[in-house]
Amino acid sequence: MSREVTRRLLREQIEDVWGTGRTDLVDANYTPDVIDHMPVAGQPPGLKALKQVVTDFRRGIADMRMDLHHVMAAGDFGVDLWTLSGTHTGELFGQPSTGAAVRFSGIDMVRIREEKIAELWHVEEMAHLAQQIGLQSGEFGAPVSGVIPPPSTDIEYRPGANAFVPGIDDFSEKERRNLAVARRHIEEIWAKGRSELCWELYHPDAIDHNPAPDQRPGIEGIIDVLGWLREAVPDLRMEIQCYVIEGDWIADRWVMTGTHSGAPLMGIPAQGRTFRINGMDVARLDEAALITDIWHCEEFASLLSQIGPQ
Repeated sequence: MSREVTRRLLREQIEDVWGTGRTDLVDANYTPDVIDHMPVAGQPPGLKALKQVVTDFRRGIADMRMDLHHVMAAGDFGVDLWTLSGTHTGELFGQPSTGAAVRFSGIDMVRIREEKIAELWHVEEMAHLAQQIGLQSGEFGAPVSGVIPPPSTDIEYRPGANAFVPGIDDFSEKERRNLAVARRHIEEIWAKGRSELCWELYHPDAIDHNPAPDQRPGIEGIIDVLGWLREAVPDLRMEIQCYVIEGDWIADRWVMTGTHSGAPLMGIPAQGRTFRINGMDVARLDEAALITDIWHCEEFASLLSQIGPQ
């Protein structure tokens, strides 16, 4: 699979299909049986539905701007990273125009077959969008005590045991090294709560491009969020489904499950409710294999609906 084909498909998906509304490219760039693994609520399968989602968004945000930050390609997989901005000028998710400025980010992962997108996974900051247009509220809360529960010592818990790594046979020595960093980052720090590894894997000036409200900069802020999350969800578990590695860039896709039984989560007091959400991360490494930049998107809108008032 040509990496240039993958990059072209990703660029056209963001800059042309979404950025300028060229839904004719959906027929050209996606297989007829394309699978959207993370559809909008109520979205039926198929190309027609993909076109309709784009049309609906662009009707609600007529001045939509899509900023594509990076694309990755490895094997038959690709990843893109973007930010959408604009003004809520039309109906969106049933919400009439508010005139509010909107801005949120997203990450897409695709699988290519016969030079077309055959499978699509995507996570967007929909909770941010919902807040901006007045659909719901809810914010990250700071850690209650800042004390992170002890990391998991369950030797049977292997969050990345079944993760797929496209193109691994063709990895360079650097890419194999960076895959090991990617694994330690999500499997050890975030899945198992080993906060001490933050000082080993992150650059001292690491930038979290999707911070929580009032999150401190640098490694200290990342550790704060880790503590807040694990205080709220002591039984947190993650399953890492895929890693995509290209050069100094790493990406992962995961599922998180747990029970909200501890500290408040996104401003919501614990009610003992379980949840399941998807998420993705993209990071850039320097020559010393330290993480200098991290982008991440999680299904927090879905999380709110699962742990909030029923």
